[in-house]
Amino acid sequence: MKGICANIFQLKMSLHMKIFLNNYIKGFILKKDFIEKFEKFAVKNKMIKNLQKIIVGFSGGADSTALLYCLAKLRSKYKFHLLAVHLNYNLRGKESEADELFVKDFCFKRNIGIVVKNCQIPKKGNMENHAREIRFDYFKVIKATYKMDIIALGHHMEDQAETVLFRLFRGAAISGMKGIQPISGDIIHPLIEFRKNEIVEFLKKENISWREDLSNKNLLYQRNKIRWEILPWIQDNINPQIIEKLCDSARIFSETDEVMRDIIHYKKRTLTKNSTLSQKIASVSEVLKLKPVLRFYFFRDLYAGVCGNEKDFYSSHFSEIESLLYTEGSKSIQLPHNVIVLKEYDNLSFLNKNSIEKTTLDNSKEISSIRNRLIFENYRFYMKRIKKIPLKNQKNRNKHQIFVDFDKIVFPLVFRHKQAGDKFIPNGMSHHKKLKDFFIDEKVPKSQREKIILLCDAEKIIWICGYRIDNRVILNNDSINILSLRIEKNCTKKVRSAERKKK
Repeated sequence: MKGICANIFQLKMSLHMKIFLNNYIKGFILKKDFIEKFEKFAVKNKMIKNLQKIIVGFSGGADSTALLYCLAKLRSKYKFHLLAVHLNYNLRGKESEADELFVKDFCFKRNIGIVVKNCQIPKKGNMENHAREIRFDYFKVIKATYKMDIIALGHHMEDQAETVLFRLFRGAAISGMKGIQPISGDIIHPLIEFRKNEIVEFLKKENISWREDLSNKNLLYQRNKIRWEILPWIQDNINPQIIEKLCDSARIFSETDEVMRDIIHYKKRTLTKNSTLSQKIASVSEVLKLKPVLRFYFFRDLYAGVCGNEKDFYSSHFSEIESLLYTEGSKSIQLPHNVIVLKEYDNLSFLNKNSIEKTTLDNSKEISSIRNRLIFENYRFYMKRIKKIPLKNQKNRNKHQIFVDFDKIVFPLVFRHKQAGDKFIPNGMSHHKKLKDFFIDEKVPKSQREKIILLCDAEKIIWICGYRIDNRVILNNDSINILSLRIEKNCTKKVRSAERKKK
């Protein structure tokens, strides 16, 4: 009997030991597989490099805890410098204080530097947006102060699915539907290919605790409704794999977005004209040849070109710009970040009110004799007396170079801008025409008329530079002395010089 009892006891012990060993091995494999998957994904997407300085957004929740833990495990291999950043919004009283103590203790035990900021969220408006703005503004400050390279955040597949649905409900276009990108500027998301349950299971096997924020289950927040009500309902009633499917869709939208951007980058050369850093000008007739989806990408590109980023450009703004394309005369609208969109004739201009170039227009410049070269405002003028027009210029069709009868000019010559009552006799006509009417007929936008330079002599306008010469100075069979006049932008000359040096 004793022998039987002993055998039963040994059998129970062996079963317990087997279960223990199996669990231990499973835990070891899970740990190894999780960190290997984490490292492989991060390296494949070029998120981590040797000697990198990484800020880790560390709330103390399961996601950010797993993120910081994995990076710390890889620290010696890649020689990372890690700095955890925790923001205490003081929204949950003692719970917020406990979160702060937890993150400090977690980092202290693992020799990870940490910075904690206590802040208050404005009570008015969207608290989620306020918290996000405060958080990212602080990340930028820390990044600049400590000269860090990147910011790592703990978003996972469920976050991606929620984001795609949230943006779909708000009417996002292709760019919005691509969701959270693995890399977005200086921000990386190494957990974006992990499910939430994978992360939780990994932490449990590692015996790592984390903090639960009960506000994440507050259905007053729109994202929480998607997380706890809409997605579970879809999983139970429509598609159990909805998380994976939404993440797959995000990848497809991301690839589509890249293709669209490439198309617009190529087409932009033929669609824009006379653009500067603070003003982008497009041809309305050329823009209307594009499909609406490409127009959206093009308009957003011009918007970003004058204000610095694509932030806050939405489909509603696209619709407003679309309506401008079909208006008669001149009309403008204002977009976020002080961007003005102005439609004048065939010109569609995007202007930044904050940084638009404010060139001081000289009243005039007078010369009493021919100069080989002179500068007026942002232009160079070249003058030369010749006996014969070069063969390639005999048709006189270049708007930036003209040939006139020198003997029909009365000195001094004056460079100036338009004045009230200006008129001239356009080449090919026998009677005077008001300059204002000429600009209207030529469909010169009002915003450009003040900048056009007029070359006058003591009696008349000789040349509306870049447009038309006066009929009274044109060449004929009796012309003996010819004056060549050419206008060129200063910036154009500098570019050409630079290109010659480069060659």
